[in-house]
Amino acid sequence: MKDKEKISLFLAMFILSLFILSSILEVSAISHPKYLTNLEITPTYMTVAGDRVIVYDPAGGNLLFISKEGRLVRSLQAPKNIMDITSSGDKIFLISSADTVLYVYGVQGEYVKEIELPGPPNDFDVSSRFLSVSLPDNGLIIVFDVASLNESSRIWVDVDHGISKISVDNNFVYAVRSDGFTLVRIDLERDRIDYLKLDEKIVALKASNSRVLVATSDDTLYMVAEDFKIKKKWSLEKASTIDIGLHMLSDGRIVYVARSRWVIGEIEEGNVNEVRTEGRIFSDVLDVDRVWFTEVNTRRIGWVWLSRPPIVQSITVEPQGGGSFTVSAKIIDPDKEDIKALLIVTIKSKIPYLPGDNKTYDMEYLLDRDMYVSGFQLKAGDEAEVYVVAIDPVNNIGTSQRIPIKYVEEETKTVTLVSPTTASPRPIELTDLYMVASSLLLLIPIIAALLIMKTKRKPKKKTRK
Repeated sequence: MKDKEKISLFLAMFILSLFILSSILEVSAISHPKYLTNLEITPTYMTVAGDRVIVYDPAGGNLLFISKEGRLVRSLQAPKNIMDITSSGDKIFLISSADTVLYVYGVQGEYVKEIELPGPPNDFDVSSRFLSVSLPDNGLIIVFDVASLNESSRIWVDVDHGISKISVDNNFVYAVRSDGFTLVRIDLERDRIDYLKLDEKIVALKASNSRVLVATSDDTLYMVAEDFKIKKKWSLEKASTIDIGLHMLSDGRIVYVARSRWVIGEIEEGNVNEVRTEGRIFSDVLDVDRVWFTEVNTRRIGWVWLSRPPIVQSITVEPQGGGSFTVSAKIIDPDKEDIKALLIVTIKSKIPYLPGDNKTYDMEYLLDRDMYVSGFQLKAGDEAEVYVVAIDPVNNIGTSQRIPIKYVEEETKTVTLVSPTTASPRPIELTDLYMVASSLLLLIPIIAALLIMKTKRKPKKKTRK
């Protein structure tokens, strides 16, 4: 007895293979810049304190206190000719080129104190414990206790002129000597001074966790370790250190701001990644979760998140039958944050030049497999591209490679096999009939040619009479 059944043959053709490992970035790139809106100001120097961004607006001569959502909270008249702003704890510090005073305010904008200095200040830096102020004309660095605002020590050293030529960390003060090539380390507890001379001119430095990051005039960064020896070196793009901000993160990453190039860069495990801002950067400051910056030509305040984008390490597509497919993705987040994973399926239009149909599916995290999983359906003849998008809490995005696939369904008829104990010829399939018919079709032109040759008569010769 013969039964007819439909057998679907699935041909899942993957250009890069059915099981494909597609890594988008082995190293996470820094996130793209975002901006505060609806602020009619001209921001220049800046710092951050608690939930406030504090910027100096020279157009009105005001110190502006702005919420991180972009709302102007307070404005107060600032001293003239502000040179820089910094903060530590509940205090904000300002220096001016117009006088010899260190100005101190509270984080809410309240006046705290004015400290008279023995000469014009040129630069300063702050840690959780100390504030160091350089006075190059006096050959002097003064260190203050941040909590009490009392003078802690005076260091007589021929410090160089310029911004970012001094930095303080723990019990050490670092500075650039007036020759421009020598790095100085002052131990505040032991009253000891060490020197390290470089081959290139030092343009900026930043200390953190008993290390100091040094930028030189030939667009090179050096990491000087606790033993005061150079341990690492990185070469940046040309003109990066003309005007540069340096920041070291607790997880070992380095963030630099090449202000004249309009870029913010990240160095992690020797790999350098950069993002471009929309304007010329004037000032920048490190916050707990981001780096803030001001753009002088666009008159805006922006930031980049320190959170790194998720990485889609691998993606696997498996056919399940009936046009159904399952997608599994291995996704990691460098900062161990929760992520949302989406499966995107773009079905190609059968009409040329028309856009495809995008379908989005939420992916479920399976703890036992440590994978994100979802599924989708295709119709016979559908061509599609499949990829995975991972999103972290601050909307950093990681994307997998796109995998092209095509689903083809073939229909065949078979004769059901009889009992194994009964002899029976092999079932005849439609594919067999197709092969026989194809062979017979090949004979048609041969037979036609023979008939033409047989019926064709030769021309008769004419005889002369």
